[in-house]
Amino acid sequence: MLAYNEADSIASVLTLLKEHLTNYQSNFRLYVVNDGSTDNTLSVVEDLCDEMPLTLLNHVTNMGVAQAFDTGLRKATKDSNNGDVIITMEADGTSVPELVSVMSGKIRDGYDIVCASRYCEGGGLPNFPWHRRFFSVNANRLLRLLFPIKGVRDYTLFFRAYRAVLLKEAFQHYSSDFITSTGFVSNAEILIKLRNFRPKATECPMIYDYSVKKSFSKMRVWTNTAEYLLTIWKIMF
Repeated sequence: MLAYNEADSIASVLTLLKEHLTNYQSNFRLYVVNDGSTDNTLSVVEDLCDEMPLTLLNHVTNMGVAQAFDTGLRKATKDSNNGDVIITMEADGTSVPELVSVMSGKIRDGYDIVCASRYCEGGGLPNFPWHRRFFSVNANRLLRLLFPIKGVRDYTLFFRAYRAVLLKEAFQHYSSDFITSTGFVSNAEILIKLRNFRPKATECPMIYDYSVKKSFSKMRVWTNTAEYLLTIWKIMF
């Protein structure tokens, strides 16, 4: 779980996750990457460490989304067996905890990647600001055109499940070059680079209701657009 200034939501998100996974009778561990939060996120998570199987990974200063992904995925992958499921999500309350078991079940059924999706049948993105919706729709159209992955329509949502062995292979193959971007595009970069391993991928529909988000968005549309174009250029050429 990636967290930057999510003190208002992260306790409830972690508690709901713990309750859902306990009811699902799963063996699980939660990982939180606190990316240099300047609010009370760190202390909130520290207080929860005695209440659930939780590993806190702390960046003293804000290092950005890409480094948070790298820190969290490397640690979770190192701690995992090949057949385990690793799930990434945000701490702002927009991810739906009940989908964790659904996504995990699809991995157990033989898929290597399961993307929570706003764009497959049953998904949606209500209450999204128009500029965010415009960027998201068109970024995903471009990525599907340039880097088609059978079964995947949503390349940019952080909520995603992986078979652990796939990430192990990727880190071994790419080493420090697995995640080379610095911002939000890193999530799409991960997916695009994993396609080289010919994963079996699918999606799980999700309603991403922007109105439940308690914190301010950290994404800057025009900065993000420029980094998407630069990252696409680097991957293709």
